Amino acid sequence: MSLTIITILIVVGILVGFINTLSAGGTTITIALYLALGLPPQSANAVNRVGVLLQNGFGSLMFWKKGSFKLKEVLPYAIPIMVGAFFGSILAVEVSEKVFSVCFGLILILMLVFMALGKYVKPKQEKVITTKKYLLYLPIFIAIGFYGGFVQSGTGFPIIAAFSLLLGYDLVKTTGVKLASMFLYTIVAISVFFVRGGVQIEYWIYGLIHSLGMILGTWIAGKYAIKKGEGIVKLAIIIVVVITALYLLGIVDFGNIFKKILV
Repeated sequence: MSLTIITILIVVGILVGFINTLSAGGTTITIALYLALGLPPQSANAVNRVGVLLQNGFGSLMFWKKGSFKLKEVLPYAIPIMVGAFFGSILAVEVSEKVFSVCFGLILILMLVFMALGKYVKPKQEKVITTKKYLLYLPIFIAIGFYGGFVQSGTGFPIIAAFSLLLGYDLVKTTGVKLASMFLYTIVAISVFFVRGGVQIEYWIYGLIHSLGMILGTWIAGKYAIKKGEGIVKLAIIIVVVITALYLLGIVDFGNIFKKILV
């Protein structure tokens, strides 16, 4: 592995970690980088989870220590997400690049609809969740986990929407519980990929190096989110949605960008 590749993995990791902490969708860039490095789509989908696991573990601990959320506020929803992730990860062994793009595009469109309707705002107060409401929301969180286990990229979008719109969490708190939820379900997802096997050791090393940059990006983003509040979070979400849309429409091709750098 050359010094150039190591540098790119870390530098891009910082960008991805920053984006994923304040918003979601940054792993689209990671997938593009892995594909440019020659990883098969399924291996890229699996190795992508290494950085997601370490980044979200670090980020959730950071937000938890700052008092942004409590563990009891996460577990009731993280558990069904983990259940969905288990089944989604099993299906992921058959995933194709086309399915990957379509699934991510649908999530993006959903988020754009929420934003266009003006619903992506801070509620006046958190909502009281009764047992009836919890059971009603349960399939939603299982579905989110299924998607996350299936393709991962963009999972933060529906998680943000669920905690913000359904539960009434403000966006700073939502960021914290999103990180914790993604950390927990990624443990399940990455375990499935490990058991399945078929991914070269060298590729997992790519993931570990890339995660170093992602952790640094998370640290930087965490400082901004906690100090600057919701304004920086909302701005990051808008920017990422626009960039991701350009990528899905083929206007911006991250893969070709990375290939030119690596030549």
